Amino acid sequence: MMATVPLRTNPSTALPPPPPGVAGFSLFFDLDGTLIEIAETPDGVVVEPALLAALGKLADRLPGRVALVSGRSLAQLDQLLGVGTTGRLTLAGSHGAELRIPGADHPAGDRPAALDVASRALDAFAQPRGLLVERKTMGTALHYRQVPAMADEAEVEGARLAAAHGLTLQHGKMLVELRAPGDKGRAIAALLETPAMAGTSPLFFGDDVTDEDGFVACTDAGGDGVLVGPPRATAAHYRLPDVAAVRGWIDRAIEELS
Repeated sequence: MMATVPLRTNPSTALPPPPPGVAGFSLFFDLDGTLIEIAETPDGVVVEPALLAALGKLADRLPGRVALVSGRSLAQLDQLLGVGTTGRLTLAGSHGAELRIPGADHPAGDRPAALDVASRALDAFAQPRGLLVERKTMGTALHYRQVPAMADEAEVEGARLAAAHGLTLQHGKMLVELRAPGDKGRAIAALLETPAMAGTSPLFFGDDVTDEDGFVACTDAGGDGVLVGPPRATAAHYRLPDVAAVRGWIDRAIEELS
């Protein structure tokens, strides 16, 4: 069992940027809010060619040691980034319920039947209220970004359906998600046992509360977490202010490894 790292509230000057040296690290990145800006709708995000090129270069310099750890499914990651990019990266999708390592076979998990039942209930709840329901391979998210006044009601309904159908309730930025069991921390711990990552120090970049399990897992494994965005209670010991700062850090890492 992973140890629990208490969250801390830090002033904006308390958390330094992550160290520049990455030769002995395995790198883990959340996607939305970390490598790309969050959009009004999940399919409204913009993935710039420069990001794809940078991820490819980083993967070439750290073979098997660059991973995306996302709430999006593997299918969504392939669609957004293209298999030419995702095929070179280690992937943990659906909050860790799906794993894919280049050159290795990982059977897809079964989508719980209860999730389809709960998803239909979310549709019925969302439609008259102008909320957005997003179906994923191993989860269904209820977004209230466009109707923020519905936050409390959406949270209550998500909790009710999760309890009624035996599903995991995941809170995120302006959303709640019902999903199959799994978390980013367990996914990172599993990936650190792969031959390419074994013996390395993990560094996980993430912006949301859904990334805290990953920060804890990295701390337990002798590495650390990097909070992206404004200061808040976190288990991370480093922080970068925004997506642009993460992209700048990646560019410097590539230069160091060249």
